[in-house]
Amino acid sequence: MELKDSLDLYLKYLKYEKNLALNTINAYQKDLLHFVGYVEKLGISKTSDLTLDSFRKYIKFLDNFKYSNRTLIRKYSSLINFFKFLEENNYIDIHLTQFIHVPKRSHRFYTYLSRDEVEKLLESIKPDSDIRIRDRALLELLYSTGARVSEVVKILLENVNLEGREILVTGKGNKKRIVYLNHNAVYWLKRYLEIRSNLVFSKKLNRHVKNPYLFLNRFGGAISTRSIFNIVRKYLIRAGIGKSISPHGIRHSFATHLLQEGAGVREIQILLGHENISTTQIYTHLNVKKLKKDYKNFHPRAG
Repeated sequence: MELKDSLDLYLKYLKYEKNLALNTINAYQKDLLHFVGYVEKLGISKTSDLTLDSFRKYIKFLDNFKYSNRTLIRKYSSLINFFKFLEENNYIDIHLTQFIHVPKRSHRFYTYLSRDEVEKLLESIKPDSDIRIRDRALLELLYSTGARVSEVVKILLENVNLEGREILVTGKGNKKRIVYLNHNAVYWLKRYLEIRSNLVFSKKLNRHVKNPYLFLNRFGGAISTRSIFNIVRKYLIRAGIGKSISPHGIRHSFATHLLQEGAGVREIQILLGHENISTTQIYTHLNVKKLKKDYKNFHPRAG
């Protein structure tokens, strides 16, 4: 089979069989097109011509780009999953994947907010306009649930249960899970829902328009991920917090604070919607870092 034809089949498999998100499929496609473009220059155009040697030459070629450890691991993962697809469908004669060893992940400590900083961030939002009430509700929800920003923009009104203090969100691979609201998030969401109709009034049509999404922009459309990034950045500056924190940093803060309060890694994995517990274990490293700091600060003979 032609290599490009097999790649087209694989991308369709990811979309229709694996039900992966469009952004994830695009990332796979970008990685694999780069690989296909390289091996074609080696004279390889069919899946049956792929060898371990051609894979190794490509990996050596990647050294020219000085990719981070995290990016290299992602590229390995893209290729291994593609090769598995080729092997399982007998498009390739040898089992390449058994000879490929993924580099070890280097641990990277995520930036997160302390509990005092979270309070400063939230209190910096003065609820003196409809937009600011929305912003307060939005940030309260981010910290209460630990949801991804990509999940928050897709929350539907019908999936918000304020009485039960929970929300149904749709995560990676279209997987659904329940996230939970603390009393502050419930309070601000109720205030937001009281004024939400002001955001869906169309001056052009002179009437309110229907929008199924929970969070709206000032024009009545669904809020975007870029807008949420800008909102978080704006209030960090207003609160005088000098850390570079994205909405994902609030998710890290949520998980870290749970761990510090005694929650188990398995429970945090479920709340965050991580498919593999290894992804969640980064927070145990964060907590070890805090324990070492506390030891130095409080142990009488640590100095």
